[in-house]
Amino acid sequence: MEAGVAIHTAGGALDGLGKGGLIAVILVSIIAIVAFVWIFRETGNRD
Repeated sequence: MEAGVAIHTAGGALDGLGKGGLIAVILVSIIAIVAFVWIFRETGNRD
């Protein structure tokens, strides 16, 4: 649900971004998702 809010919020900000800004937002989002999944999997392995 938080990701949906972040995407909706970013959608309004994307109007003022150029192609480079859009690529940067996408890259940061992918890195954040990968980091979250990695942390979640590592936490599950400890239990």
